[in-house]
Amino acid sequence: MLRLTSIGLCLLTLLPCAPLLAYGVSLDFAEHLYDSGQYEDAITEYRRFAFLNPGSKSVSYAYYKMGLAYRNERQWDGSALALEQSIRTALNDSIRTEREISLAVVTTAKGEFDLAEFQLIRIELYSRFPALRRKAAFLRGINCLYQFKWEKARHAFQVCFEDTSQPFEFSQHASRIDSLILLAEHSPQKNPNVAKWLSTFLPGVGQFYAEDWRNGVNALAINSATGYLFINNIAQHHWKDATMTYLFLFNRYYLGNKYHAAKSAGDFNRRVNEESAERILDLFETNPE
Repeated sequence: MLRLTSIGLCLLTLLPCAPLLAYGVSLDFAEHLYDSGQYEDAITEYRRFAFLNPGSKSVSYAYYKMGLAYRNERQWDGSALALEQSIRTALNDSIRTEREISLAVVTTAKGEFDLAEFQLIRIELYSRFPALRRKAAFLRGINCLYQFKWEKARHAFQVCFEDTSQPFEFSQHASRIDSLILLAEHSPQKNPNVAKWLSTFLPGVGQFYAEDWRNGVNALAINSATGYLFINNIAQHHWKDATMTYLFLFNRYYLGNKYHAAKSAGDFNRRVNEESAERILDLFETNPE
């Protein structure tokens, strides 16, 4: 009996420490799952740790890793919510700013470019840490590249690379990026309205203007055929057939030809802009740092 009582007292003595030991193992296990690529299970463990340890200094870190796990699973909304929690519980301004930058990356991945740009500009304006301000400027430049906002991208990269203490190779690299952005800004573009009006006067010409040769030939051939049927029916006084040809063939393909001419011009501009952005992004892979 005495022995059982002694064991019971020992267990009671250990009880206050037991939750801490269990919670520590929980976070370690979450880290193991994350490192193993088991992101869904890691999210569960990080969430459990945060729930059981609301006052722990590691709560912000748990939310941060949860956000990264969601991001790796391409679950952008879950990632954003977790990162926002991490920002609210961050221990200091430096960590908070790092997490805000991570949130801006997720916002960009969600396609909310304007919101991400606002988040990054706020960091550039108010952060006390020069390195983090430059990092935010760099990511803002990338954000603007995805939107083909060349002037804004150029300004962002100039802010990022304005550190004159960097070696000469770094300055050369920044200069090449600036030159490529200038080329992209003045790259040839097609006006969708011009393409539309050209195809209004002669079907297919708007597509030729937009260098969409295949669809231009198709538009010219189909509209020529339907136009011939329409005029031939009128010439032979087949009014009913002429009306049906106009309503269901000629008018449909003629209007479609104008729409697709404008679309071809827009597609041409998008391809040119994407190629320009790719050239700039490829240059970052050869960063001399």
